[in-house]
Amino acid sequence: MKGLVIYKGKYGATKQYAMWIGQELRLPVASADRFPIDQLPNYDYFILGSSVYIGKLEIKEWLKKNFDLLQNKKTFFFQVAASPVEQIEKRVSYNKASLPATMVERIEFYYLPGRMIMRNLSAWDRFMLKMGARLTKDPVEKKTMLTDFDNVKKENTFSLIAAVRTFSEIGEPEMSLI
Repeated sequence: MKGLVIYKGKYGATKQYAMWIGQELRLPVASADRFPIDQLPNYDYFILGSSVYIGKLEIKEWLKKNFDLLQNKKTFFFQVAASPVEQIEKRVSYNKASLPATMVERIEFYYLPGRMIMRNLSAWDRFMLKMGARLTKDPVEKKTMLTDFDNVKKENTFSLIAAVRTFSEIGEPEMSLI
């Protein structure tokens, strides 16, 4: 079976995860913005990755535009966000806000922790983050929003990689020995 990793991110965490997944599974990795759409039918399954920006998936428009090409293919999806992985309801809400219900129902989602380094953010993103923190009533959450963190680790990909391996092994036609 032939698979492909496609990602779209903003500050590098999603790309890093995509590269680790591609290396481990020996799959090609491509940015959603640069991959030739006419090549999508050549693949049997996809691993899609997206960062979350202001509550929306970065890959949202690309997915909507290419849904017809993906709908009959197995799709694994990893979402990278600053929101803690334990906040499943919040993470799921990002998917629901960005994708049609029919797409959400058929995709296998994985939630990976991200990173936020204030000095690496654009001036606009720093401003937006500070405004969001000002509007937050909980002082602990406010402080957390403005504190650097980097939870991007290769081991966060292991459950996704295991699921893809299981799928691709089951999907491979068995070879008979003569």
